[in-house]
Amino acid sequence: MDCGKETQIKTEDGKEYYICSEGHKNSRMILNKGLEHYNEEGEIVHVSVGAVIVKSGKILLLNRRKYPFKYTIPAGHLEEGENPEKAIIREVKEETNLEISAPELKLEEKVEDPCRRGADYHYWYLYTKTVEEPVEVSTNDEASDFRWVDPSELKKIELTEPTKHFLIDKQFQDF
Repeated sequence: MDCGKETQIKTEDGKEYYICSEGHKNSRMILNKGLEHYNEEGEIVHVSVGAVIVKSGKILLLNRRKYPFKYTIPAGHLEEGENPEKAIIREVKEETNLEISAPELKLEEKVEDPCRRGADYHYWYLYTKTVEEPVEVSTNDEASDFRWVDPSELKKIELTEPTKHFLIDKQFQDF
């Protein structure tokens, strides 16, 4: 918080916020401890991984209950010293309970992407993985629900900035 007071997590309407003893509420805070990050031109850049998980031509999206409050692909920050491929396997398991192996790296790119942990940019490693039936998805505390979406429906859904960037702006749908 800008006031410097210690924060606590508060949930309102199924969404997670940070609130201090002074009553200031924010959906973001600076918390870089344990995250892989670097400085570039005075900006903190977090390093992240994401996975486009595909089943029967549809993409798995998670509805975030933590900032930013939109639909996203399974994704997360790298822990310090973590290998990106191991990180995406971990993140997919944590967020969806799916166990994947050998995800395919599709691109690496720095993207403007404000996150709840305070960075405005992320260096992304984007992977794809096709899964076969039957698939049992269950979400952790970061998502309120999930859905499988046909790529033709993506423009109708409120997506996080990197998800929109990868799936719509770059038309990254060659899976």
